[in-house]
Amino acid sequence: MPTPVTIVILAAGLGTRMKSRKAKVLHRAGGKTLVEHVVATARNLAPGDHIFVVVGHQGEQVRQLVAAQGVRFIEQREQKGTGHAVLAGRQDLAGLGGYLVILYGDCPLIRAETLGKLIARMKQSDAGGVLLSARMADPTGYGRIIRDARGHVAAIVEQKAATAEQLAIREANMGIYCFRAPLFWEHAGRIQPHNPAREYYLTDMVEILNRGGHFLEALEVEDAREVLGINNRQELAEADRLFRERKLRELMLGGVTVVKPETVTVDDTVSIGMDTVVEPFAQILGNTKIGENCRIGACTIIRDSVVADEVEIGPFSIVASSGVGRGAVVGPFARLRAGNQVDA
Repeated sequence: MPTPVTIVILAAGLGTRMKSRKAKVLHRAGGKTLVEHVVATARNLAPGDHIFVVVGHQGEQVRQLVAAQGVRFIEQREQKGTGHAVLAGRQDLAGLGGYLVILYGDCPLIRAETLGKLIARMKQSDAGGVLLSARMADPTGYGRIIRDARGHVAAIVEQKAATAEQLAIREANMGIYCFRAPLFWEHAGRIQPHNPAREYYLTDMVEILNRGGHFLEALEVEDAREVLGINNRQELAEADRLFRERKLRELMLGGVTVVKPETVTVDDTVSIGMDTVVEPFAQILGNTKIGENCRIGACTIIRDSVVADEVEIGPFSIVASSGVGRGAVVGPFARLRAGNQVDA
């Protein structure tokens, strides 16, 4: 019987550097909120009842967004650090056993394949836990990974506490962990707020487990961009760009022609059939489904619509929450308001 995996997604913070009244995980990139991306990724690795989303700021909106995925929720009434967020769910989590994966609701680019590798390393190792690290050209702001002679993680030194020699280390902690769940809960109560912020940090588990005779390993990811959290609008825009590059690559490899892809915007939730041509500056958004052998004209915007096979939509058209039947020709310069159905 396979060892169960429980995933905890930390999504309770406001995110003050976003300069927004909206909780950080509710901001959108690639057509979905950040937390929706992370939950969708987690669902590739664990059933909904083994995925827990820690909510706090605007928690009701977060619940409404992802409840349909069958996930469960932990309420963190006060935000006192990453360790505090996980400990808030101790009553629900401690008895589940298996492996405990901890990641962030503001880390939307993380791939299921990468988390799968993290769990696989845990299964193959005698370590008490495995964390994701990345070698960065500029790791400013991230904790540095200090390895011992065996290559295990001896410590994570935060930026403010690091010496000049430690600051020169380019391998940074990405804050994404996989622990042996029983071992984690045996020692988690030892996390204490002995720091200037008086918060409970998951990074303390490295020292705690080492003191207990266990060790942690670090799994280095190939592309640091995949595991970067979103902290401001500039990083949000970069995540959006990367999502759309991924989506267009997927579509083109699936048989869709995209003319000047650097100008085209396609949401993650869109599907497009083979032999369809998408012209420059088109935007295809929301839950849109486009069939095969269609032509989507330049500067056209399609949102939440169903377009059947062999449809031509001329340039500069707008299609909103409508249906276009097989063989129909729409536009150029057409506008289909919500609820329209156009047939050949």
